Amino acid sequence: MKTLSILAVAAIVASLASACSVRTETVAPAPATAAVVAPAPSTVVYTDPVPATTAVTVTR
Repeated sequence: MKTLSILAVAAIVASLASACSVRTETVAPAPATAAVVAPAPSTVVYTDPVPATTAVTVTR
C-alpha cells in the first residue's frame, strides 16, 4: 500500500513538473531574396493632350 501511494505521489509530481515547464519555440526568418526594382524615370511624358476647356456640372 505504501508503494502504491509513493507511485501516485511520483506521478502527480511528474505531471505537475511537465505542466509547469516553460516551452519555447523559435522560428527562423526566411532568407531575404534579391528584389529587382526598376529605376524611376527621370522625365514623365503624358500622352493625352490637355482639354481646351473644362466643363463643370453642378447638380442639386
